[in-house]
Amino acid sequence: MNFQEAVEKAVEESENRNFAESVDLVINFRDLDLGDASNRFNEDIKLPYQADEEVKIAVIGDTLVNNAENADKEITGDELEEYFENPDLAKDLAEEMSFIIAEAPLMPDIGQHLGQVFGPRNMMPDPMPPGSDPTDQIESLRNTITVRLKEDPVIHLKIGNEEQDAENVARNASAVYDFVEGELPQGTNNVKSVLVKTTMGPCVEVNQ
Repeated sequence: MNFQEAVEKAVEESENRNFAESVDLVINFRDLDLGDASNRFNEDIKLPYQADEEVKIAVIGDTLVNNAENADKEITGDELEEYFENPDLAKDLAEEMSFIIAEAPLMPDIGQHLGQVFGPRNMMPDPMPPGSDPTDQIESLRNTITVRLKEDPVIHLKIGNEEQDAENVARNASAVYDFVEGELPQGTNNVKSVLVKTTMGPCVEVNQ
C-alpha cells in the first residue's frame, strides 16, 4: 500500500466527528543507536503543502514589520526591549509561535538576552536583512515542519488533515519519509514500520 492509498484508507476508516481530524505519519525505527548523537536529528523541512493550519509566525524588527502583513505577530524594536526585560513574555512567544523571523542586526542582542529561552525550544529566529520583504519567507515557513528524532525510536507528526486532498497529504508524507531515510545510517534497513492514521483513528501500514 502506497502513501496515497494509506491516507485514503485512514480517512475512510475514521469515525465522523464534529471536527477535522489531522492525518499523522508515524515512522518506527530498528537497529538504531540513539545514544549516538550522530543518529539523532532535529531539522526543519519544507513540505509541498501546508500540513498545519495553526502554524503561527512572528516578525521582529521595525523595517520587517512594515512589510509583514501576513505575519501572525509583529514586534517592533522598542517592543523587543520589553521581552528582554521580561523573559516570561519571551516564553509565551516561543510557546504561541511556530517560527520567528528577525532583522539580522538584532540577532546578537536576541541571542544574549533570550538565547536561554529560545535556544532549548528550537525557536531562535531566522535572520533577514533590514528592509527585506518577509512575505515569501512567511508563506514558506507555513509549509515547514520540524522533524525530530531524539531518545525514542519513533517519529510522529502531522502531515495534513482529513479534509485535504489525499494526494497532497500523501506528497507531504513522501517528502518527510525521503528526508528521514536520507538521515538514517542504513536507510530503509533502519525503518521498522511506516504508518498513517487520523487523530483518533486506526493505523494503516504503508509498504516501502
